[in-house]
Order: sequence, then structure tokens, then C-alpha cells
Amino acid sequence: MARTIDTTITSNLSAIIRLMETGPKISQKYIEHPALFEGRKFDLRYIVLVRSMNPLEIFLAEVFWNYRGGLNHMNTPDFVKEFEKEHEVNRQDIHSRIRNMIKSAFKAAAAVHPDLHHSKSRAMYGVDVVLDCHFQPKLLEITYCPDCTRAVTYDTEAVVGGGGTVKGKDFYNYIFGSLPK
Repeated sequence: MARTIDTTITSNLSAIIRLMETGPKISQKYIEHPALFEGRKFDLRYIVLVRSMNPLEIFLAEVFWNYRGGLNHMNTPDFVKEFEKEHEVNRQDIHSRIRNMIKSAFKAAAAVHPDLHHSKSRAMYGVDVVLDCHFQPKLLEITYCPDCTRAVTYDTEAVVGGGGTVKGKDFYNYIFGSLPK
């Protein structure tokens, strides 16, 4: 279900099987050793626009947000700098792997449902990603029509692509501006 509703965490196989009685479910193994920032788990939210399913045309916004606990107060550029420093990693390498993972997920959806294409349809998705301890991206969830409250409330900076400040009040103009004319 969308927005992490009806989530159950268990290591009991019998409980997992019984959960099927309450409706369709997706079962997955959670990451045992996630990358940490200052000793805390975090995940990243990316915004993806879909312009076409056939041929597949998706656009990844050049901004993302870090979520979880006390990280909410840290702006994205500071988070990236501190994360690179703490773990001696390159954000561009990680971003490239995340971009490829997101592209693969949408390619798979397009392959399974090629009939969903309509020339006038567009969609916006929130893609939540977590990194494992080897800094490999893992897909947590893809949410249709994501909550963008945080994006329109706070100014941030694009830390990939061209950079620059993205004002909260201009968020939707910025995001939809990534679509070709």
C-alpha cells in the first residue's frame, strides 16, 4: 500500500503467511546493514516525472531530500558534504548508481504494463532510497503523487547537475521545468 501504510516488520514466517489473509501484500527483506550518517539511519527522497511509458521517458529532479529523525533540520548540500567527509565517498558515484536503479525500476514497470501508455498522460512519483553499508542504493518504495510539503516549504540547493538554489515556492516550476519543451 502507498505511503507505508499497513507495514509489518517481523522475522516470523508464520506471521508473514497469515498477513496474506488481510489482503495483497509485498514481502521484502529489509537492509540489515544500512549506511549511517552520524550513527543514524536515513533515506533519500527523489522526485521522478514520467512523460511516456512507450517509449519510456522519465526525468529525475536534480534535488533530493534526506529524511529521518534529527536529519530533517540539515539542508541537503550540508548533508552531502558531511556524508562524503564521514565515509570518504563521492556523491556523484552514488547518485549515478541511484539514477540507474530508478531507471531500471521504471523500465521494469513499462515492460510489464506496456498498455498503460497514453500520449497525454504524465505522472509524478516520489522514490525513496536507502544506501547499504557498501553505499549501494536499495529501493524502499515508489509513491504516486508524493507529498511535497517539505519541498515547497524549504529552500534547498541542487547538489547534482547544474547546482543552484531551488526556492520552496518555486519547487513545482523547477520540477516541471525538467521536462523538455
